[in-house]
Amino acid sequence: MARMTSRERQLAAYRRAEVDRIPCSPRFAFWAMDYYGDASLETQLRAAREFDFDLHVNAGLFWSPFDLAVRESYDLPGVEASVEWSRDGDFDVARRTFRTPAGTLTDRLCIPPKGDRRFGMSPNPFRTEHLVKSRADLAAARCLLPDPRRADFAAYFRQVEQVGENGLVQLNVHSALNHRAGEMVSTEDLMMLYYDDHAFLAELLDIGHQQQLAEIGAALEAGVRHFFLNWYYNSMSTGWSPAFWTEFFQPQLREACDLIHGAGGTVDYYDDGRCMAIIDLLADAGIDVLETLTPPPVGDVDLAVAKRRIGDRVCLKGYTDLIYVLKMGTPDLVERTVRDAIAVAGPTGFILGTSDSIRDGTPIENVRAYVAAARRYGAMTP
Repeated sequence: MARMTSRERQLAAYRRAEVDRIPCSPRFAFWAMDYYGDASLETQLRAAREFDFDLHVNAGLFWSPFDLAVRESYDLPGVEASVEWSRDGDFDVARRTFRTPAGTLTDRLCIPPKGDRRFGMSPNPFRTEHLVKSRADLAAARCLLPDPRRADFAAYFRQVEQVGENGLVQLNVHSALNHRAGEMVSTEDLMMLYYDDHAFLAELLDIGHQQQLAEIGAALEAGVRHFFLNWYYNSMSTGWSPAFWTEFFQPQLREACDLIHGAGGTVDYYDDGRCMAIIDLLADAGIDVLETLTPPPVGDVDLAVAKRRIGDRVCLKGYTDLIYVLKMGTPDLVERTVRDAIAVAGPTGFILGTSDSIRDGTPIENVRAYVAAARRYGAMTP
């Protein structure tokens, strides 16, 4: 078989078609920040060349006022936004106020000091007050949904052009929960609403879902065809049940997949937690790719079982444990893990990846062993 480009190789794996070699496409932003000093697109391209792996880029264009970032300004017509800053121990505290035609919403975020490694490589802020306190706040919450047609799609296509055939660039679209309903109220309160106020829960989720569909629709109209559906808030590791998935999440996912596939696009579905109880629901929803296939002890994926149950419909991507294998393991363990994964899930419909971003402090010897093993055991016989 003729040599494929990195982009061709990944898209062939998405289709479960023959490849010249099994793609190796790790998540590595945290490791790049540690090793190179940044994780810019230029650095990602440099790393892909130096270590000879298949680059994937998940470009973010859309934003949400419900996420954990505090913006200098908010492009929300008819909404007056303000931020009051204070300190609470090590944290900067932002109290945000949004005055909308339908009412006023406030929240409070605690932000770790930037660059303070006590809190991790890239620590998230956390909330001590959520924007939505009751069903009466939902009308105001709808006023805070940015118009996705105003996104800078030219920035996405500049990344596509810059990467070219050296990798695959996908557009990152969050689920109804991710940085939407899952930030409007706390996860615990969302779960309790299932029993206490089912209609309120359904409306909360629908706000995020309709925004997700609007973003996908605007992107398709702009010419985007490859999507990274980021659904980690929906993970079974969060505590959702298969019954909840069947009632709420799978129908939303199916609608998103149908919209994308109707335009000839692809869906890479992301969940870095436990998922064995719902892999058939995911496959039935129509996803093209399932990542990250996190194995025990962090996740629960049995790669052989996943391949047997959905491998005829879905490309499997990921699997290599980023903590207990890549960071804390030995080069020999890394090699054996890669060898066994490829033997179980290859030769088609599999992309060797990682259970999340390779972490800072991972030994360079293990990173090299990972890529070398991918090349050795993923090579196709001429």
